[in-house]
Amino acid sequence: MAELLVTTAVYDGGQRVSLYLADQDRQALIVVLSHRAGLAVTDERVLPAVAALGATSCGADTAQDGRRLWAVLDL
Repeated sequence: MAELLVTTAVYDGGQRVSLYLADQDRQALIVVLSHRAGLAVTDERVLPAVAALGATSCGADTAQDGRRLWAVLDL
């Protein structure tokens, strides 16, 4: 799951990619930031692929600091 999120961010073409991992209440959160602003929220195929890998929830958004992709999974 992390590999898919990071690969998606790398394809955004930014200068760097940030990966954040956290856990709480037997769940893990994976957040990836592409650091490239001005992109569409995400490719329509990415979130269904993340969900198919077992994510409890997932999403994407954009901000001035780039596109953010995230997934929550049960541990």
